[in-house]
Amino acid sequence: MTQRPSGQLFGQPLDRVATAVMFLVALVIVAMLSFGSQTLPRVRSFSWQNRPVSTDDVAFLLTFNQPMDPQSVEENLRIEPNLSGKVSWAGRRMAYTLDLPAPYGETYELLLPNAQALTGQEGFQPFISEFKSRDRAFAYVGAEGDEAGRLILFNLTKREKTLLTPEGQLVLDFQPYPERDRILFSAVNAATDVDRAATAQLYSVTTGLGSELGSRSNFLLGAGQLSAVPRWQFWRRQASTEAGTTELILDNQDYQNLNFDLSPDGETIVVQRVSQDNPADFGQWVLQAGQPARKLDTEPGGEFRIAPDSQSLLLQQGKGTAILSLEPESEAAEDDANGQDRDTLIDFLPDYGLTLDIASDGSAAALVNFNQDDPDRRFTQTLFLVSNRGEEKPLLDTDGTIISAQFNEDNKLLYSLITQVVREEVADGGYADEESYPSESNPPEGNLSESNSPESNPPENNGESNYENTYEDSYRTSAYLAAVNIETGEAQKLIELPPQSQIEIDLAPDGLAILFDETLAEDPQISPSDTSQYDGPSHRLWLLPLFSTLEERRNGEPVSLPPTPLDIAGRHPLWLP
Repeated sequence: MTQRPSGQLFGQPLDRVATAVMFLVALVIVAMLSFGSQTLPRVRSFSWQNRPVSTDDVAFLLTFNQPMDPQSVEENLRIEPNLSGKVSWAGRRMAYTLDLPAPYGETYELLLPNAQALTGQEGFQPFISEFKSRDRAFAYVGAEGDEAGRLILFNLTKREKTLLTPEGQLVLDFQPYPERDRILFSAVNAATDVDRAATAQLYSVTTGLGSELGSRSNFLLGAGQLSAVPRWQFWRRQASTEAGTTELILDNQDYQNLNFDLSPDGETIVVQRVSQDNPADFGQWVLQAGQPARKLDTEPGGEFRIAPDSQSLLLQQGKGTAILSLEPESEAAEDDANGQDRDTLIDFLPDYGLTLDIASDGSAAALVNFNQDDPDRRFTQTLFLVSNRGEEKPLLDTDGTIISAQFNEDNKLLYSLITQVVREEVADGGYADEESYPSESNPPEGNLSESNSPESNPPENNGESNYENTYEDSYRTSAYLAAVNIETGEAQKLIELPPQSQIEIDLAPDGLAILFDETLAEDPQISPSDTSQYDGPSHRLWLLPLFSTLEERRNGEPVSLPPTPLDIAGRHPLWLP
C-alpha cells in the first residue's frame, strides 16, 4: 500500500488555509480569555433620551454594555436640576424610580462621568444626556372682546397663546385628551343657536402639541384610537397636526347634548342626552372608538364621572351613587346570553349623592354626604373618603357647600373648594343679631388651621354650588381652598376667595400649583347656568403656588402663599395632562 509522504500532509492549498484560520481563531479565543474585552464600559441606552416626560413616567432605565459595579454608578450619577429617587438593578439594567413626578416646564441633564465595571476593568466612557418634562400648558374659555367664548390654549412655559376655536362659536365645556394632542369640547353657534342648551354639539380640536408624541410607540388617532405603529417604523408616522383643526364628534340632530365626561385613556365618552321630541327619553350615552353611540340601560341620573380604569361609571341616582360597567357591546352581548343585564350594576352607595374625584389608582373616591337622614345635620355637608374596600372616612363638615375636590399626584392630599357661613359685621363694630348666633366655641369641623368662622344654622342646603346669596342680613357665605391630608384628616386652609356665583379650580398635573378663575363683573340678570353669561361677566385667571421649598413638597405639606394674577381674561381653566 502506497503511503503519503509526511511532507505532503498540508500540501494542498485548501488544507493550509483551513489550518491557518483555525490557528488564528484559537489565538483570538485564548487572548479574549486571558485579557477580556477591551471595550470601555459605557451606557448603551437611556429610556428618556430626547423625549418629553409626563407625570405617568415614574422611572427611567439605563442599560450598560457590560455588568457594572452598582455602588460606583450610584455614587457618580447626577441629575440637574435634582430629581430624587431610588435605584434598583437587574443585570446590566439600572432603574431609577422618582420619589415625585418631574416638575413640568424643565430641561434636565443626566450625567454619569465615571463608573466601574464589575470585572474591574479600568476606564469608563462618560455619559451626558438631556431630557425634558412637558411644557406647562392649560386651556380656558376667553372672556373678553374677540376671544369671548372661544377655546384658548396658553403655553405657560413659552408664554404663547393659541386660539383653537373660531369666532362666533361659543364653547360651553371642554376636557383635554390624556396625550394633550386634542381637546374635547361642546359648543354652539352664537349667531344662529337661540336655544343654546338644545343645540350644543360635541367636537374635538387639535392643540398642536402632538409633536410631543413622536418618541412614543403609540399615538392617538381620531376618536381616541391607538396606532400600533412600532417606534422604528418612523416613515409610517403621521405628521403632527396644526392647532385648531376641528372634528365633529356628536351632533344634536335627535338629542340634546348636555354634560359629558372623557375617560382617562381617551377612548370612551359618556354624554348626558335628552330627546329633542320626548323629554322623558333622558339618560347617559356611551361613545367608544369604532362603535355607534349607545344608551346606558339604567335609570337616568344626575352628575357622573368615569373611573380611572375607564371601564366603569359613577352615576348619581336618587340620593345615592351607582357604579356601572362601561363594557363594550360585544362583551355585553355575552352577558345577555348568560342572563345578566347589559349594563351591569357593580355597586350602589346609598349615602353619597355626589362624586367629586377618584384617586388615580382607583383606591378611593371623594364623595359628599348631604346628611339628609340626620335631622341635626340636615343643613351641613360632609366630605368622605370611601376606599375600594368599602372603608368610609369622614374628612370635614361644612355648613355651606363642598363645591369640588381633587386628589394630588400621589393621592395623599385632597384639595377642596368649600364654602362656609360667616357673620356680617354691623356699623357699631359688633355682629348683627348676635344673640341668635351660636357661640364661637364651636368652629366648623375639619381641623382648619386658619378657620375663624363659627358654625351656624343656615337654611337647608340642597347641594347647590351658588354661594353668592345670603341667608339673612347678618349672614353671608365665603369660599376657601383647603388641603386635606388623607391619612390624618387634617385640613390646611390655603386661601380665602371673594364671594362670587361661580369659581373653578384645577390642580396642575405635577401638583405644584392650582389655577382658578375670578369673576370681576357680572350682570345680575344672568343666572350662572345660562350660557349667555359670555356677554356679561368678565373673568381673570390666577395661579396659586402650593409649596415654597422642595422639602415641603416631599413631605406633602402645602403652605398658604399669595396667588399670582396671570393677566388673562378667561374662565374655566384646565391644565393639560
